[in-house]
Amino acid sequence: MSSSLPARTLARPAFARAFSDAAFLRAMLDFEDALARAQAAEGLIPAAHAEAIANACGRFDVDLEAFVAEGKQSATLAVPLVRLLKERVPQEVAKSVHLGATSQDVLDTANALCLKACLEEADRSLDAAVRSLAARAREHRATPMAGRTLMQSAVPITAGLKIARWAVALQADRERLAEAQEAGLAVQLGGPVGALEALGECHGAVRHRLALALGLADAPSWHSHRNAWIDLLDRIGLVVLTLGKIARDVALLMQPEVGEMMESAPREGVGRSSAMPHKRNPVYCAHALAAATRIPGLLAIVHAGALAEHERALGGWQAELATVADIAHALGSALDFLDTLAAGLVVDPARMAANLRALGDGRPDVAVLALRTDELLAGLAASLS
Repeated sequence: MSSSLPARTLARPAFARAFSDAAFLRAMLDFEDALARAQAAEGLIPAAHAEAIANACGRFDVDLEAFVAEGKQSATLAVPLVRLLKERVPQEVAKSVHLGATSQDVLDTANALCLKACLEEADRSLDAAVRSLAARAREHRATPMAGRTLMQSAVPITAGLKIARWAVALQADRERLAEAQEAGLAVQLGGPVGALEALGECHGAVRHRLALALGLADAPSWHSHRNAWIDLLDRIGLVVLTLGKIARDVALLMQPEVGEMMESAPREGVGRSSAMPHKRNPVYCAHALAAATRIPGLLAIVHAGALAEHERALGGWQAELATVADIAHALGSALDFLDTLAAGLVVDPARMAANLRALGDGRPDVAVLALRTDELLAGLAASLS
């Protein structure tokens, strides 16, 4: 997503860095380094070979354009990576480079490592936002506003109830995402057909050491059955969709004729229009809504690619591989909205009251609505403790 100028206007810088060319290449090299060290620890290769491979990985530099061009010839960046590593170690060490592994091992693990960095930041963002929104919900637990169904005024609710529902939904998504990471962020090590046949009886020990070194879960080869990984990507999609729904609410409430909430207080240079200086556009809502619009199509690619042929997919896996970064970037865009909302949400109780009077919705039972808000927040507090 961040490769084009228009896409970069929606990108979260930290996520763009996590999936940058340099970061992805480093993740591939980290795999090869950790693999060699794990194999040396299990006596499969000499310790000196592992040290030479580690040194080559640490000093690795490459013309990225030529590197990609060579990878295109085999539809995998692992081929030029392994070739170059073998050229940069002593001849007797070359046979120990990438021993027993295959291209998909390198690339799946690199994707998991890049995504892991994004999800660690996402969890911090979600945690802070849920706590902030819960505080705003308590503040406005008895602030009446119009409830709306089918885009029309319905019966009154409170601003606290609306905001509390946002917080509860986000915390549930956060918990589901954490659960999925335990299985989905796993090392990939299966070898040519997923059986690690070249590593003999110590294959499990090597994989376990590799997983520990990289900070990933230890799991049997998931070359062709990718359910845990797809489940993780799906749950990322749910976070994006939840944030898109919240952004839709806020954008509608920001309309001047409604004017009940704003994503943040007005700031110079934020939300400007190129043609109409009087406007203040909900730009961070746009970030989240653009992400939520894209995410179903991105996940459709992943699901379509799950129909793998035999022990290694042709085309489907490659399509997924090129899509994971876009899914991460969609999450990053949505989190930019969330960070802005959590830090600066503006609630206008006077405008809410005026709109209620104009709509003729009558006096709400604020005490009951406040109690409902308290119930939601009590459950949320238990979840956060």
